[in-house]
Amino acid sequence: MTEAERETYMLHAMLPGFKRKVSKSLEIIRQALAIEGVKWSASVSFGKDSLVMLDLISQVMDEIPVYFMDSDYKLPEIYETIEKAHEKYKINISRSFFADRRPMKEVWDKFGIPGINRTTNMQNKALKVLKKDVSDRWAKEHGYNGIFWGIRKQESAQRKWMVTSFGVTFENKQGFYRCAPLAYWDAKDVWAYIVSRNLDYPKLYDYQKYQTRDWIRNTGWATTDGAERGRIIWLREFYPNYYDELRWMLPKIDEYV
Repeated sequence: MTEAERETYMLHAMLPGFKRKVSKSLEIIRQALAIEGVKWSASVSFGKDSLVMLDLISQVMDEIPVYFMDSDYKLPEIYETIEKAHEKYKINISRSFFADRRPMKEVWDKFGIPGINRTTNMQNKALKVLKKDVSDRWAKEHGYNGIFWGIRKQESAQRKWMVTSFGVTFENKQGFYRCAPLAYWDAKDVWAYIVSRNLDYPKLYDYQKYQTRDWIRNTGWATTDGAERGRIIWLREFYPNYYDELRWMLPKIDEYV
């Protein structure tokens, strides 16, 4: 991150509106923790948003049970950030695996390729089977019925609809609670918090060629999500070895560079 960017984010962190958002998020967390009968954990991907959420929760909870879904294909900076976060916070990290460690080619064969030939219906089914079912099983096995997650309504139309429809803290039909303390933050708020609190973040966000810092995702290298928006050419530029592995598994990604 350049000094000019840091100065911009530091100035943003001084604004009253930003300080109000931080205070509001802390209050959202406290209110969620006060709900009777809910045992909370935090779903943390160790990307920029969830790191901010983790730091906020650390100001309210003495010990934070953290759930991390590992795809086995995360970029190395994510694992480095996990180690740093583990040292900084009192967290017990429980890990489960995307698709129960099913080979990625098998996932593509069954559910289609995201961003290339997976329909919306197949995408919803894939997310349920590969991620939601795995997460729900983990929560049930460990006795959790509430989870903090770092989603923001700015990120997608679906997340905007979810926040608008259900609010920042809600109970689903299965009696499971979710809380999104950052729901109304934008990307600039996230970076202002990271810089002003001097948080360690994955340096992959600094690789801004083809994609801006605000929209770089910390998904693993073996994914085609965002292929049509420059994700693949970004991977080839900054992680050529991983790009070659992905290309070996899926030759058609050459169409997106």
